[in-house]
Amino acid sequence: MLILAGGKGRPVLSFIHSSLCLIGVIMTAGVSLFPFVMPSSLNPSHSLTIWDSASSHLTLAIMFWAAVIFVPIILFYTVWCYKQMWGKITVKFIRENDHAVY
Repeated sequence: MLILAGGKGRPVLSFIHSSLCLIGVIMTAGVSLFPFVMPSSLNPSHSLTIWDSASSHLTLAIMFWAAVIFVPIILFYTVWCYKQMWGKITVKFIRENDHAVY
């Protein structure tokens, strides 16, 4: 399906199919390793499982509030950067602003 959609000039459909393929590969690996996150090759009892890798409630609460504070700041800065750099750069613009462009 991916190759057919790409050959017919449907880039959005190709993107969706390739995304689904990647999700399928990752999910297959996750399901086949369950419940291990990192299996030990030396001793199976030393493997890291899903339950052993979970954070404490305090850590999750701190990270929640850190995300609430910093994610909007990062998003604002990213939008601001895109807004500042938006537009076409022409040879004329570079020649007119040769002291500031580089």
